[in-house]
Amino acid sequence: MRQARADLEAAAETARAERDPLAPVLAGLSSSLGAMVALQARMEASREPLDDKARADMTRQLVQACRMDFVRQAGAQSRRLALLSGLGAAVLLLGALGGGYLWGRSTETAEVREASGVIRAALSDGSASALAWSDAIRRNNLVGLLARCEGRAVWTDSNGRRACAVPLWLEDAPPPAAPAGPRS
Repeated sequence: MRQARADLEAAAETARAERDPLAPVLAGLSSSLGAMVALQARMEASREPLDDKARADMTRQLVQACRMDFVRQAGAQSRRLALLSGLGAAVLLLGALGGGYLWGRSTETAEVREASGVIRAALSDGSASALAWSDAIRRNNLVGLLARCEGRAVWTDSNGRRACAVPLWLEDAPPPAAPAGPRS
């Protein structure tokens, strides 16, 4: 601080010689710094020296204050990290659910569109083909019949295409028989 005051006094003298308007400001700063040096010297002279026990007690209090502040900061960081992690997991989960829904929806729409094209082509012959297909669908559980396509019911032709032998009902199922037995 003494060196800084000496530098400010030299700068103030140079500024006065050059008629610089900041010369009084530099002189004021130099005087203020001189007053702080004197105040610091008086404080150091009046301060009692610390013995080892007082120094150890002061160090312990400082460490305890720092530890409490660290624990408080770490708790706040931990809560913030937990909140952000939970929020990130929720966003990922919602994104996965939304993406899965949209993927399934677009896949189902494409399959319906493809099936509609096949049905349109099958019905292109007019009412006769429409009537034949509606009778075949009404008389046969196609999904159930195709589920039976396994084992010996399946074969492969020379082109590598697979085929399945299932019964295709050409007539309606007979009505259920009345229960046999005595009537009361």
